[in-house]
Amino acid sequence: MLAAAAVPGCAGRDGDRPALGPEGRFGPLPGLRAAADPWLRDELARIEEEQGAPAQLSASTVPAERNAGAGLVGLFPETRIGALLAESEKLLPEDEFRFGPAALEKAAEFRRRHERERLAARAALKRPECQFGIRFADGFAAKLDFIGPMRLLARLEAFCAAEALSQNDRQAAAESLEVMLRLAECLGQEKHVEPRLEAALLRAEAFRVLRAIVLDRHTTRADIERLRGIVARHLNRWPDDARAWIGERALGLWAYEVVREGRVLELLTQAETEAFREEGILEQFPEAAKRNVDRDERYYLETMRAVIESCARPYYARTEQFRAIRADLHEKRSSPEFPLVAGRLLLPDVWEAQRMQARDRANWEAWAVALASAMGEGKIPFAVCPLTGKPYRVEKVDGDVFVTGFGTGEQEDFPEIRVAVPEEDS
Repeated sequence: MLAAAAVPGCAGRDGDRPALGPEGRFGPLPGLRAAADPWLRDELARIEEEQGAPAQLSASTVPAERNAGAGLVGLFPETRIGALLAESEKLLPEDEFRFGPAALEKAAEFRRRHERERLAARAALKRPECQFGIRFADGFAAKLDFIGPMRLLARLEAFCAAEALSQNDRQAAAESLEVMLRLAECLGQEKHVEPRLEAALLRAEAFRVLRAIVLDRHTTRADIERLRGIVARHLNRWPDDARAWIGERALGLWAYEVVREGRVLELLTQAETEAFREEGILEQFPEAAKRNVDRDERYYLETMRAVIESCARPYYARTEQFRAIRADLHEKRSSPEFPLVAGRLLLPDVWEAQRMQARDRANWEAWAVALASAMGEGKIPFAVCPLTGKPYRVEKVDGDVFVTGFGTGEQEDFPEIRVAVPEEDS
């Protein structure tokens, strides 16, 4: 339902980037502070006034006793996360969230092996705030090692939901769903694009769990009402899109400090390195990027301010601006004014990441519409899809509610939600 299986590679988000050291010394942005262009210095002052510089974002302000993140990290051995994620991936059904007897037992056995961690996570999530303390001053080298455990904890809750449904305990299944969404909320409120998009992928798994509960033949009006409340609460706490892009800009600021030292090759992914080598520009890239760094960074900061400010509007109202930026980059591609770092490294994946954010939100608005309609609400909670700008479509057919209109229609993207209208509880 997310129309994406992996996080696109915006600044600092590709696993095949070279192993940069922490380089926290770039956090104060010494090169930018000494830039000759007064516009750059003024923009830095403005960013700092908005508390958006790398060193400012790195400061953790939540006491441990109030911070769910402090209780969620360290639950699993770091060296085992990859293997556990791979094992849990194999246990998930490929399509519908349905388990045969043998598959369910395997999933349950996996869940039982990690029950202590699952319960500890639930206890931590009762704390009112969540912050993982990303060190933006370390730039691309900042540790995001909390993402894997969060995905694993969500899988444990999904398996719990499957067990509960097999035992006709839809309330317990709904509780696991709510925990999955709370885990996604913790990821999504970080001011960093990678955990924000990982939250979207986690919610895509929760989407399937919710659908399984809704379509269970024993589901009652009370169950639908409970699920409607869970989805509504989650949507009410949804973070502004701009949060992630404020952090993305901070990583970009850090990257330009690396460029000023002539070390831009250390920012390249393997794919980018090979592409530049095939184009015959790899050897010239560091000097060319360093020579034009002030102009390049100005282009980047002007563009990112426009991107951040555009987040005040729904995604469909931003797309024309995004097209204009892409067209401008394309037009400059063969000219001396082309911003090498911004145009080749930092901006190309912004548009797809924004699209993923919109699809994520549209999925859950569509659920809110479906559940409200199934309960007979006369007024649906959301009218227009943020992804497409078109109305959600609600139809009732043979006692079922169908919600469509939250897909793009491109590449067979026609998602649909079905909710059987429950009879009055006896």
